[in-house]
Amino acid sequence: MDASLAPERELSLAQAARQIEAELLALGLQSSLRALGNRVVSVQAEVGNSRAKVMGCGKGYAESARVGALYEALEHYLSDPALATDLSLLTPPDLSGVALDKDDLLNTLQDQPDCRIACRSYTAITDGTSFHYPIALTMPLYANDPLPTDTTDYRSLRRYSSNSGTAIGATRDEALLHGLNECVERDAISIFLLDHFYYQNATPLRRVQRLPTEEAVGRLWADAQAEIDVPIVLLDISTEFSTTTCLAFADTDHGLVGVFGAGTSLDPRHAASRALTELVQLHLNASESPLRDQLSKAERHLARFARLRRCMRFDPRHLLDTRPQKIIRLPTVDGACPLDQQIRQLADNLHQHGYMAGSSTLYRSEAGTTLVNVVVPGLERFYIVSSGNVVVPMARGRQRALAGATTDA
Repeated sequence: MDASLAPERELSLAQAARQIEAELLALGLQSSLRALGNRVVSVQAEVGNSRAKVMGCGKGYAESARVGALYEALEHYLSDPALATDLSLLTPPDLSGVALDKDDLLNTLQDQPDCRIACRSYTAITDGTSFHYPIALTMPLYANDPLPTDTTDYRSLRRYSSNSGTAIGATRDEALLHGLNECVERDAISIFLLDHFYYQNATPLRRVQRLPTEEAVGRLWADAQAEIDVPIVLLDISTEFSTTTCLAFADTDHGLVGVFGAGTSLDPRHAASRALTELVQLHLNASESPLRDQLSKAERHLARFARLRRCMRFDPRHLLDTRPQKIIRLPTVDGACPLDQQIRQLADNLHQHGYMAGSSTLYRSEAGTTLVNVVVPGLERFYIVSSGNVVVPMARGRQRALAGATTDA
């Protein structure tokens, strides 16, 4: 694998493969794999035992996709709410200010001031202080079977629940960096959907100029396009933060509803590679009934909500035919800095913009494989609309209405 496509790893692909295989063996987990596609592929890994089985997906070229699928499957196995430990039962007034003051989503708890809500403790990356955050917002299945002593009514919160920021890595820093980038990525997707589909602002698209195939990302772009047999558009949808977020979609009138790929990194070309491989992964997965059925169900859920349905459908023609476009070049980065420096840079940049990133370690093996959950209270969660959830913008997302909109819902 070209090293330029893996600037956020501390182990080589071969080392990571040996480590995940040893982890599964030590945990008594069996795995089975199947691949979709030919060159840029989607690998599906089923991992489990007699008690439970879970699925993970990997993307990219064959070996990278295989290893990624095994790590994601283990992530899903370890993320079972039944395995959650070190939880605290707090009342809403007990939640520390960093979460309650910044995240207006938690304002709904003001109607339940005496409820007991299960929370996990997080350590702020910038200064090491601690704060609590409800587990129901980071583990979507938790609200189905909360702790007996958890007395919270989750009906107003559960539709906003997401495992965004939950990430596994061969090392703690790999997991932490992945989780941080994912939080920023989902926020950027949310702002993009609000800007272009919900409020329909006339914000120009920042369209990435095609890269030559002599470069690694250019070659991946060409391979990805050949895999799905449709031209691919790549956009830079970065917000005010220091990272680059790219979004890839198929330039076609007959594309799959709601299918696009995204990636975020301090290295713009790595962000592009993640967006391209995710797009291919979702295209390939949607060729089979599970994902295709999920997308159809999501669209039906939003049938009565025109603006939300527009966001979920993600019509490429709406973007390319009605929005001004600006062609940009992806900048190059002279070598990736160590992961701990990338983590610090991201957390410091978020803090400069008024957001506190916190992390909680959910699992760590003797070999170093680590599962973390990263939260950044106050970042926008509107991207969940893509799953068919009936959601409204949070305070951060509502700022996009001020940019000028047509509200023809």
